[in-house]
Amino acid sequence: MIPQTARLGVAALLAFTPACDDPLRERAIEALGPEVAGVPRGPLHRRGQPCLTCHDGSSEARAFSVAGTVYVTADAPDPAPGVLVELIDADRRAFRVATNCAGNFFVEPADFAPRYPVFVALELGSYRVEMDTPVQRDGSCASCHGEPASRSKAGQVYLYATPRSFDASGCP
Repeated sequence: MIPQTARLGVAALLAFTPACDDPLRERAIEALGPEVAGVPRGPLHRRGQPCLTCHDGSSEARAFSVAGTVYVTADAPDPAPGVLVELIDADRRAFRVATNCAGNFFVEPADFAPRYPVFVALELGSYRVEMDTPVQRDGSCASCHGEPASRSKAGQVYLYATPRSFDASGCP
């Protein structure tokens, strides 16, 4: 039997030992690279990156259930502000959110925590495009839609197949 004083000592040691971080998560965050100069942390930062790497609920960053960036076309760096992103989950619950001036959108779990698979559509005015396949497991769009497009990445999420102009003024 372990004496009471030894048990208290172990408990105190554990209480004052910092929690171990997740090394895989830390490496994934490190791989994102530094913030873009002139763009402060917040809703406009890190467009095109896998948002849930940081916004997964395990840190001080606000948790998201789904988040991503929409661009005007497949190969242009121009963000598409004001696009409605429609999400329909396996329970046929729908949620809509608009992209900001950086093309970013995010959904907090308290607002919509989808059950996968999730079907996604983009709308701007009367124009609508639906994703060909449902999202199966990850609410971070850039987990699959990264640049450059390859066998493992579908390329960036985009609204139009042909060039269009958008006003993203006032956005860094």
